Order: sequence, then C-alpha cells, then structure tokens
Amino acid sequence: MSGELTSVILLGLGCAANPWGIMIAVLLLDARRGHGIVWTYVVAWTGAIAVVLVALVAGFGAVVESGSHSATTAASVAELIVGLALLAFGLERTLKARRAAAAVYAGASSPPPELPRWLRAIENISYVGAFLLGIYSATYPLVIAAAGEILRAGGDSGETAGLVLLFVVLGSSSVVAVAALGTFAPRRSASFLDRIRAWLTVHNRAVITVILLVFGAAIAVRGLNGLG
Repeated sequence: MSGELTSVILLGLGCAANPWGIMIAVLLLDARRGHGIVWTYVVAWTGAIAVVLVALVAGFGAVVESGSHSATTAASVAELIVGLALLAFGLERTLKARRAAAAVYAGASSPPPELPRWLRAIENISYVGAFLLGIYSATYPLVIAAAGEILRAGGDSGETAGLVLLFVVLGSSSVVAVAALGTFAPRRSASFLDRIRAWLTVHNRAVITVILLVFGAAIAVRGLNGLG
C-alpha cells in the first residue's frame, strides 16, 4: 500500500501542476462577471477529476477484484499505455522546441510568447463556458494512472475512498488556492498572481513538456514493473 500511496500523492501533485489550469484560474479572477466565474471553473475541474476517477475505479473494480493479480495486470497495462503516450507527446514537443531554437539561432525571427487569443478574451466568459472549460482543462491521463494505482493497492472500501479523496484534494489544490487567494486576499495576492501569470506565459510550454516527460517515464516504468 505504501508504494501506491506515494504514487497517488505524486500523481495528484502532477495533476495540480498543470500550468494551463493554473493560468486559466488566474485569468478568470479578472472575469467581468466576478469571482463566481473562477469558482465555477474550480468546481468543474474538481468534479471532473472526481467523477472520472470514481467511474474508473468502480468500473474496473466491477470487472476485476481490487488487489488481485488481474487487477494489477490491468492497472499495469493502462499505466504503460498512458506513460508511453505522455512520453510520445513530450518528445514531440521537445523536438518542436529544438527546431524552433535552431531557427532562431539561424537568424529567423521569433515572436515573443503570448497567450492564445481565446485566453486573452477569457474575461468575457459565461458561467457555462467556465464550467465547460474546467471539465476540458483537467489532467485526465494522470487521473487514469491514479485509478490504476488505487486498484493495484487492493484496499477495502474505506481505504479506496481515502485514496480517491486524497488524489482529488491534491489534484485540485492549485486551482483552489488561486481562486481562494484572488477572492479572499485580492490586494495581498495581486502582485504574486501577476508574477505567476507572467512566468507561465513565458514558460508554460517548457513546464508542460517536463511534466509529460517526467510523469510519462515514471508511469511507464511503474507499468512495466507491474507486468514483470
């Protein structure tokens, strides 16, 4: 259980580290319809990862017995597929970044990083749009990996529920923190949140690539070990 607990904690932190999720939460603090917009986004994000995780754990748990050899095998296969997919995306992004750097080195102009147009227009978003954006932005590959770890743990219903709750709390901690700071301490947090937004605008691609490579490799290795 200790290995699965550690994995669930790390996967939850990885889910929370999604730079797009954090950046969107920061931008939604300035929505014209008020702070209810960012909390709608937070509720959707949290609800999405919770519902998907519970559905995966319950669905696979109905097919294979939690903690059994078949559960371990199924979880390992799922983790291997997810890990390899994340690695593939991470490597693709790395190659694109190297080609872009080579073009700049060769003298081609490189425009300064900026937010996509849809993010720059986010201040006009509706409550429905914020809710759908929260569902869309959640980090589902890590949710799938967490479901595999929970099935592998083979705990009773209370332990399983505890692991699910732990992942959801950690996985939504970043967007909850941003919303809470902007709502309850707007003046004190304004400069801090502005720095986060500026930093992520410049470095979000690199952060996403690192997350894909690190977690992809870790999840793939975990899956291979489970099949060994």
